[in-house]
Formats: sequence, C-alpha cells, structure tokens
Amino acid sequence: MDTHESSIKRWCNAGDLACETTSGGHRRIRLDALARFADAHGMMVDFLAFEEDKEPAVAGLLQLRRGRVSAELQETVKAWLLDAQSYRMSALMRLARSFGVDLPLLYDRLIGGVMRDVGDSWAAGAFQVGEEHRISEAVLDVLYGQQAAVERGLPAGAPGAVLGAMREEEHVTGAMMVRTLLTEAGWKVAYLGRNVPEEDFVLFQRKVEAPLVCLSATISRAPETIIEVVNRVLALGGDDASFTVAVGGSGARAAQRLSRLISQPDRVFFFESATDFADWAGSLQSNQVLVEDETH
Repeated sequence: MDTHESSIKRWCNAGDLACETTSGGHRRIRLDALARFADAHGMMVDFLAFEEDKEPAVAGLLQLRRGRVSAELQETVKAWLLDAQSYRMSALMRLARSFGVDLPLLYDRLIGGVMRDVGDSWAAGAFQVGEEHRISEAVLDVLYGQQAAVERGLPAGAPGAVLGAMREEEHVTGAMMVRTLLTEAGWKVAYLGRNVPEEDFVLFQRKVEAPLVCLSATISRAPETIIEVVNRVLALGGDDASFTVAVGGSGARAAQRLSRLISQPDRVFFFESATDFADWAGSLQSNQVLVEDETH
C-alpha cells in the first residue's frame, strides 16, 4: 500500500478497512477488502492493476520472495504478455521490488522461466512465431521501463560498460536484462542493441574507455561462432587492451566448453545466470572504482 502501518491500523479501527482479528490479536486483512478500500479511495497502488488476477499475482510474489516460482504465477504472467498487457507485468515488477525481491531473482526465476516456457511451446508447435514475438516485445516494454527506473540512481563518474547482442543475433531480451543489472550495480552502460559487429564493440569501448564489454548470444548461435566473435573482439582491442569480456545468454554454456580456443582466456567470462552475473559485475565494479581512486 506504500503507507505507514499506523495508517492501516487507524483505518481498521475506524471500520473503514475491513479486517479480522487473530487469536494473537493481529489484524488480518483480506486482499479483496484491501482492493475495495484502495479503489474506493482512489489510491494508485500497483496491485490494483492485476484486477481479477490479484490473488495468484500477490500469492506468487510472496512465494518468489522465498525463492520459489509458482506455476500459477508463471501462467498468469504468460497470459498477460500474450495479451500485450505489459502494464500488469510492470506493476508486478514494482511490487516485487517493494517486497524485497532482487532483480536477478526476478529475471532468472520469473521472466526467464516464462521465456523458456514460451520457447519450448514454440519448438513444440504450440505457439506461432507471431505469438512468440508478441510476448518477447511485451517483455522488452517492461524492461525499458525498468531501465528508466534504475538509471535515476546511477552515480556520477560510474565506470563504463559496452553491451550488445553479437552479430546476426536479433534476440535482445537477455541483453536488456543485463543492461538493467549493470546499471543497478553502478555501471554506465553504452547499449548497442541487436546485431552488433565486433568493430563497433571495440569502437565504443575506446570511446567511453570501458573496462567491460558484454556480448549476448542465444543458443541459436553455434558455439564456434561465439568463440570466433570473442577472439575477434580481443584481437581488435590490440595487445594493450585492458577490458574484460563477459559472454551471456543461452548460448554461453556451449561456448564455454570451447574456452580452450580463446586467445586470451583469462580476460573472458561466461554467464547463464543473472544472479551469478550480477554478483560478478558488482564485485568487478567495486574493484574498478578502487583502481580509479588509486590512480587519481
């Protein structure tokens, strides 16, 4: 409700907000009673956006806070996205953050789970290409809004990172998730979008003096091609280049198995999990700030 608990108690004591009292003396407020109260008083609270899906959405978020994703929440979110109701998903994201759910968990367990299910449905012939694209674009709408929210807290003098989907890669959902994770971890991201040539990664790395270059690749890219792109980026950077390369996406695991073919393996890291990447990027950012402070 985004209000102080004393206000809730006052509304309950006055009989304005219906509640029950437990044997221990605690007030128990049903979700439908809370919704009626918020709606009647014109309160702009996120859970009202869920309308008839309030129960599975809020119950699902409480489970997600414990690290579990309910099948009911996943199916509810998939139905929203298929119907292009990205505003409901945006409200769910905001409410999840107010519940203390971290972005990496939301990305790995909820959005990632939905997108994997969509991919499996498409592969099985249950979804058409247009349906898969509609859901992907609805997710991107949500992620653009999330990016705008995290950018507001970016500190001045943040270290730079270059991010994009490697050449011939048109899927950028994972890259957009990485964009918000990097920004929230304190990086200023030069986001290059889809189908980025290796030359442009290095061009922008030099332009913003970025110590980090992030490449996104889905499983549709052959692992040999991913390694080829990584080696090309390293070669274009030159022998004196000081940037680290992170490779993420569903194609990362297969490419990592060929890491012996990387020309400078100590500078390249692979990630499938948003949680692992966020932890790594946060620690790398802290080290970078320390190095810059020592240099200055």
